[in-house]
Amino acid sequence: MARCSGLLSRVIVAAFLLCVATAAHAEKRVALVIGNSAYQTVEKLPNPAADAKLMSDTLLSLGFFVVGGGAQLDLDKDGFDAALKKFGTELIGADVALFYFAGHGVEAHGQNYLVPVDVRLADDGDVFARMVDMSRVLDTIEKSGTRINLLLLDACRNNPFRDRVPSISAGLAQMQAPAGTFISFATQPRSVSFDGDDGHSPYTRALAATLQHPGLGLFRTFNEVGLAVEKATQGRQLPWLSSSPITGNFYFAGKAASAPVQQVSLSPEAPASPTRLSDDVLRRDLVTDCDRLAGMPNDTGHAPSLAGIELDGINVPQATTACNEAMQRYPDVARFLFEAGRVANARKDYAEARRLYDKAAAVGYPMALNNIGGMYEGGQGVRVDNAEAARWYRKAVEAGEPIAMVDLGWLEETGHGVARNCAEAVQLYETAVKAGVPSAMNNLGLLYLRGQCVRRDYNEARRLFEQGIALGDAACMNGMGVIYNEGDGVPRNARLARQWYEKAASLGDHEARQNLTEMRR
Repeated sequence: MARCSGLLSRVIVAAFLLCVATAAHAEKRVALVIGNSAYQTVEKLPNPAADAKLMSDTLLSLGFFVVGGGAQLDLDKDGFDAALKKFGTELIGADVALFYFAGHGVEAHGQNYLVPVDVRLADDGDVFARMVDMSRVLDTIEKSGTRINLLLLDACRNNPFRDRVPSISAGLAQMQAPAGTFISFATQPRSVSFDGDDGHSPYTRALAATLQHPGLGLFRTFNEVGLAVEKATQGRQLPWLSSSPITGNFYFAGKAASAPVQQVSLSPEAPASPTRLSDDVLRRDLVTDCDRLAGMPNDTGHAPSLAGIELDGINVPQATTACNEAMQRYPDVARFLFEAGRVANARKDYAEARRLYDKAAAVGYPMALNNIGGMYEGGQGVRVDNAEAARWYRKAVEAGEPIAMVDLGWLEETGHGVARNCAEAVQLYETAVKAGVPSAMNNLGLLYLRGQCVRRDYNEARRLFEQGIALGDAACMNGMGVIYNEGDGVPRNARLARQWYEKAASLGDHEARQNLTEMRR
């Protein structure tokens, strides 16, 4: 009987994915997928052809029109040129353009080149003439006027020319993404990625699997890909992103379905801290309207698929009704006490908020401990007392709550209510970054940008901001705007700075709005 039930559930999930995917494909999506393995005069690669086939099959299942009907394999220079020309033609009237390449890719003089299978070794000029400059690919896509442009490059494998052409380096150089463009590299700039020993590269295997998850926005999708590759390679390969602000939302597999109560989670649960409540009390698999209307962003106590909502965005009347119903129906689930406390907090009934937070904290709900600290820091129903706030934040940190690490880290960084302790602040931020908290990425990125508490490192600041942007964090988008506006480690670019400020401001970031005002003066 259990096997029949499992089969039925898989059929239901498959039907659900089909419905979601169908709804998502009203837009016209066009992809060119190329995999080069059978190189004629340089080192052959075992996996790109299989990687391209896997990617083509995945994109076809997600509603993409794939140029040529499938993966284009082992293209010589003439074949590459013809495929790009056909790609440009098919993009007319399209909404989304996607270019995927697996094979040899190299960098020379700051330019990136993709290597056809018939490349010949002669003088530098001849080599470059027989390769494909990435700027041609970008030009082909930009001329089409598509809303979203995606370039996925599994082309950072070893240098096929090695010492024979001194001007050519392994890996690809960092590229600035034009407007509406998102570039994903299999690894960091000028680094070499793994080809893989199981038939597929770690990057493409992770990519093909992650693209099929419903409900993942563009940035979150590639953050998940990066985490999967990092895990598969024991941290030896870290995918890299370059993006300009993207207008609107994009989901490869459609938005996740919503229902009054959801009993199935499609996302893996985060490991529980030993001091947390057991899963049968947390019930992360249970999603109600109380969670949707009052769940806290990045709260590890609710389902990982929930984005959460900021306190000032809570619809108090609706959330009050939903959370009262949830507490009555599920009296043993501490999360609903906490979320009801947030609703009371939003309506400025601080006594009720504290009562509910205390009840949730009493049974070990870590985020409630953190929010009590927030009441002391913000003077909500009590006088401002940063020392008392730090005491509550520390309790939450000891219970394993990552957001509390950011809040305590801020007090340690600034010396508000506690003795200033840069080393502990940095350690707290680093731990929270590893837990995936975007505000930690922003705070630590700002430290590296300013050279405060750490040695100034513009590249590390940029990496942290990009990591936060992958999770949709507005403050990190503002930080990226600062980098381009001030030329911190990159050429100054007012256009990109303005785009990042505008994107952050559209998500409610007040500092970004101020920065836009300054730019207009």
